[in-house]
Amino acid sequence: MTIKSTKQQARDRIVQAAVDVVEAEHHFREARAEIKAMYEVYFRAHGRPEGEFLPHTDAWEGVRLFTAAANDRRAKARRVLSNAQARMERAVNALERAQ
Repeated sequence: MTIKSTKQQARDRIVQAAVDVVEAEHHFREARAEIKAMYEVYFRAHGRPEGEFLPHTDAWEGVRLFTAAANDRRAKARRVLSNAQARMERAVNALERAQ
């Protein structure tokens, strides 16, 4: 009975982890889309700086400052996604060990 409940617990963990991964992926995609939209707004208002994107140069400082909060949200969403993926992997490994 203990083995069966352990397997079921592992399956339940996988299901919850999968839901968490899907939600985290959705939030991460939304955060990336927000930054892209903010770039477009900034470039329409101020023009696109010349050259490649180097965020710590003077030419790109305005863009970096304008999108700083959105970049923080994207970074947090990426961490949440990575953690959810790691939980999913651990749950799958737990089920494999339980079998």
